[in-house]
Amino acid sequence: MTPRAVSGDSPAAVRGPSEAKIAGPAIDACAPEQRALPPLASLARAHGPALAAAAVGIAWFASKVGLAVAHPSHVGWLMSGDWSANYMGWLFFRSAPISLPLGANPFYPFPVGSTLGFTDSIPLVAILLRPWASFLPRDFQYVGAWLLLAFALQGYVGAKLVKLATPHPAAQALGGALFALSPPLLNRLGHASLSAHWIVLVALWLALASVEPRRVRGRIVAVLLLVFLCAGVHPYFVVMTAALAAALVVRLVAVERLGGSALLLGGLSGIAVAAAAGLLLFGFFGSGVRSEAPGFGFFSADLATLVNPMGWSRVLGSLPVQGGQYEGFGYLGAGALLLVLLGIGLTLALRGTRPSPGALARSAPIGAVTLLLFVFALSDAITFAGERILTVRLYALVPQLGSTFRSSGRFVWPLHYLIVLAAIAAVATALRTRPRALVGALAVAFAVQAADVNPPVPLQLGTEPWRPPGSEVWELARGGYQHLAMYPPYLNAGGEPVAEDACGPPVWPPDAQLGLAHVAYRLGLTFNGAYAARLDPDRAGAYCRELYGAVSGARLDPATIYVVRPQEVEAFRRAHGICGRVDGAPVCVSGEREPGDPFARAVRMNPLP
Repeated sequence: MTPRAVSGDSPAAVRGPSEAKIAGPAIDACAPEQRALPPLASLARAHGPALAAAAVGIAWFASKVGLAVAHPSHVGWLMSGDWSANYMGWLFFRSAPISLPLGANPFYPFPVGSTLGFTDSIPLVAILLRPWASFLPRDFQYVGAWLLLAFALQGYVGAKLVKLATPHPAAQALGGALFALSPPLLNRLGHASLSAHWIVLVALWLALASVEPRRVRGRIVAVLLLVFLCAGVHPYFVVMTAALAAALVVRLVAVERLGGSALLLGGLSGIAVAAAAGLLLFGFFGSGVRSEAPGFGFFSADLATLVNPMGWSRVLGSLPVQGGQYEGFGYLGAGALLLVLLGIGLTLALRGTRPSPGALARSAPIGAVTLLLFVFALSDAITFAGERILTVRLYALVPQLGSTFRSSGRFVWPLHYLIVLAAIAAVATALRTRPRALVGALAVAFAVQAADVNPPVPLQLGTEPWRPPGSEVWELARGGYQHLAMYPPYLNAGGEPVAEDACGPPVWPPDAQLGLAHVAYRLGLTFNGAYAARLDPDRAGAYCRELYGAVSGARLDPATIYVVRPQEVEAFRRAHGICGRVDGAPVCVSGEREPGDPFARAVRMNPLP
């Protein structure tokens, strides 16, 4: 079950002379018939299967999610949970000064600050759009287009991966389409930056594809660039791609003898530098935000995750899991499982279909790395069908590893995709002289996969209207204030309150900050509330102490509009504040604002009981 092209040999060399004759000129890159193809026909021949698989990915996304999300002005569906963090991070970044690290977001939340990476705002995209921010509509979002692109690229790169296993265009298109229907991809919709599973597929292709000796340096440069740019998407992809890049270096040096110790040391060092440089440049390191958080061992994968649909299958029943193991969702799908069984059966039943020892040796580093990542996905509390069967003490030696990558279950993805590829390769090898049978097998697997994968809840998005706080009173504050502040602040990192000892327990309901954040954005004000993956607890604690001290000491900031929890209004009255209602919420400003401030007068005219 090893992709044939991993061996570094041409398809003809793998099959032998007699089998190469069967394949004929269709896979011979030097055949005169191929050189004579016109440019468009040649392009279609080279990329047609991948483009067809990409189209399937788009169609799958449209059927399950809907294309409305890709419209840049449709933002209502973003106003909850992780999506809201993605969107709000971008809104405040587009008016923030550009500085290092790239993606620094000092205005959200103000004055604590964050980065695009810690609001999961896909820094690479936001930074590329930043120079054009003044030309974009006020309510502009790119999250939906990113999700759609993720499904298209999943099919496209998947087909290129399958090309390593078979030269048949129809088989490549169907195999790529099967990758596009991967259940873990659809499962990650709620976390946009982590929907870029095509990055894992690109890393697998770079690690598995054959390399000519004269192009070794180019391949190393490509993997280093991929590792570096992944930091602009999500740090979990940095680890996955770095691990697969290291497997490539080991394969080239230890197995294929294409380089010596200089390539080994230089390649591994380069991978580490590329990863660190990317994480530093995009603000994951050196921004003052602690990367550690609790949850390692809870957000893990189960040993049965590859066959456990967790409610996502029409065909198979689900096995029990523990609470946080949705992060380790790795279900292959009934179609992919059918291919796995077919590949094993054909390999055992037919002579000459087993991979050669050389091919196994060349693919071993990649397989070993994906297994190591899977072991980490299991965390220190290893479970089977939701029952703990083993506790591993090893991670206690490096506690920062688990606390930084607490959702370790996500590291099952490389193994998931390698198994799908290996199953396709095994079937393609067994049926290499029967292309119609190969295409038929992949078509059946695709049909079964499409019929099987069924989200437990509807995923249609993009049609919800967004009605931000619309009182005209807010417009009276334009130009007269600098800050909008919730009191107490809404500071939430990864679902947990920040600096609870200084800021107090959470008192606001989930997503209570969103409408006010949009008001602040519209008026060009800073805002002190945020939901992010990480926030600096020291800065948050210092800010809360300063804010509470100012209120208790009757030192309200004349440049700040305070949106106050009803129970705290009396404290603002004692501080000589002017309090009233705006859009139904208690709002207070400093008494120094009267008599010339229209917003303060409007607040006083809508008194609180």
